Amino acid sequence: MSALNAKQCDQVIKSLRAGVAPADHIGLLQVGRVGEKATLDKDVAHIAQGGSCVRFVTGEYGSGKTFIGEMVRQQGIAAGLVVACAALAPDKRLQARGGETRNLYSALVRSFSTKARGQGSALVNIVERFIFSTLREAHLADLSAEAMIAKRLQEFEELAGGFDFIKVIQHYWRGLDQSDDAIKSEALRWLRGEYATLTDAKQLLDVRSIIDYRNFFSGLKMLSAFVQMAGYQGLLVCLDEMVALHELTNKQARINNFNEILNIVNDCLQGQVKGMGFVFLGTPEFVYDEQRGLYSLPALQTRLAVNKLAVDGLQDVSGPVIDLLPLQEMEMDELLQKLRHLYAYGDRHAYLLDDGQMWQFLFRAREVYADAYFLNPRLAIKSFLDVLAIIEQNPQVDFEQLLARMAA
Repeated sequence: MSALNAKQCDQVIKSLRAGVAPADHIGLLQVGRVGEKATLDKDVAHIAQGGSCVRFVTGEYGSGKTFIGEMVRQQGIAAGLVVACAALAPDKRLQARGGETRNLYSALVRSFSTKARGQGSALVNIVERFIFSTLREAHLADLSAEAMIAKRLQEFEELAGGFDFIKVIQHYWRGLDQSDDAIKSEALRWLRGEYATLTDAKQLLDVRSIIDYRNFFSGLKMLSAFVQMAGYQGLLVCLDEMVALHELTNKQARINNFNEILNIVNDCLQGQVKGMGFVFLGTPEFVYDEQRGLYSLPALQTRLAVNKLAVDGLQDVSGPVIDLLPLQEMEMDELLQKLRHLYAYGDRHAYLLDDGQMWQFLFRAREVYADAYFLNPRLAIKSFLDVLAIIEQNPQVDFEQLLARMAA
């Protein structure tokens, strides 16, 4: 590896020390997962070509699920997709009447990322890109802007809430035309699902519906079609921490959320939506627990069934569920070697550990963490970066004594 940008390296290191996947330059850390990456890359390409897909990625805490999710996000952006990411939590669910569904929807739309806005907040760019292209068509057709917006979005009239969607885009155009940020904000709030009551939305926008638990998926499907009209390749939605649904104590609440996932699975696998895909990330029990997981719903258990021939070391990562296997010994060693290189900004002469000390650390980490060394890469990553930080700031430290302090 050649010399690297210091700012990029620092950002990656800070993210990893905090226990989170870096939002950029994730390829600098990529090791192993060749089959999984190939499958997800194929999904991204399929969406970009107008297809649809749904994928579930499972793994224990620290196994690299979030890393995989971030890798897919960056790949989706590079492929020209709009990518939305959010993590489920007690206040964010796919189906709930107390506002949790609106919270999740809003978080997803606020996270919209594109090549031009790689860190989210791309909704304004998307809407205005659509409007500006519409203005050109309106000029050529000698129509008003609002009339051309209605014409381009005519197919939305057949969708639930489609008439209101058209009104909201027209409302945004009026705000843009009048240079009125308040009017534009009113439209953006509806698109982000931030109106808690229909009364407020109706008064400001003259609409008959708002985004809530009844039309969560329908709203995302409209946005998927809209971003494609605006010139993007499609919409990819990544949802992390899906285990939050498994942890719901109310059985009916779990079933309601699982039924929403079933609707998404059915539409994506049957090709009912175009240019749209979902990636769900969660621990194995979220999928396989027959009491509280997706497998508790017979229809989902059938659709997400694993390949029964994938036994005795055989792996199949082409099915709807990708189970993250532990990294191999050589892959873990390669990962830590890459971290040493990043910490030195790509300058081999600035390595804080020589090759002999690297091997000492690798052996010590395997001794301390045992099987978790491979199952949970986060443990070894954080310990290694902690060791480098101590050596950098305390050059006089005894390396062997430092290793002796490592504990599980």
